Amino acid sequence: MKQNIRIREFTEEDVAGLYRVLQNTIDISYRGVYPPEAVKLFKDYHSEKQILSDAADGYTIIAEYNGEIIGTGTLAGDHISRVYIEPRYQNVGIGKMIVRELENKALAENITVINLDGSLASREFWESLGYNVRKEDYIPVENEKRLYLYRMSKSLQ
Repeated sequence: MKQNIRIREFTEEDVAGLYRVLQNTIDISYRGVYPPEAVKLFKDYHSEKQILSDAADGYTIIAEYNGEIIGTGTLAGDHISRVYIEPRYQNVGIGKMIVRELENKALAENITVINLDGSLASREFWESLGYNVRKEDYIPVENEKRLYLYRMSKSLQ
């Protein structure tokens, strides 16, 4: 399957398909991990408008399988964000392919340390790629709930 995955740069025409992938992945991957208020914050943040804004300010790529968008990731400066893989395609190496492409782009831009905010659900994935937790943190959300996350980094040298 991995040999049939195509990684390419995001275009504006991809926004609706990418939005669907993000919303579905958040629904499935964060259910039971975060309170509903935190899930809502994730979903609101990953709007079509925000996807386009981040792509304009950084380098956004998508993973396609048989013409279907199944994953994404963004590099903006020294920060990786929005690495999401459609749940039915997780755990087969697609996320690693996306992260490697983003790291290579960072190196090409002389960035030697990458930072990111990892979710509770993704910590193990990021650690498997050599990222280290710098700080455990949270963002307050509605109803006095919290969205817990990990401030992580990796040296590319």
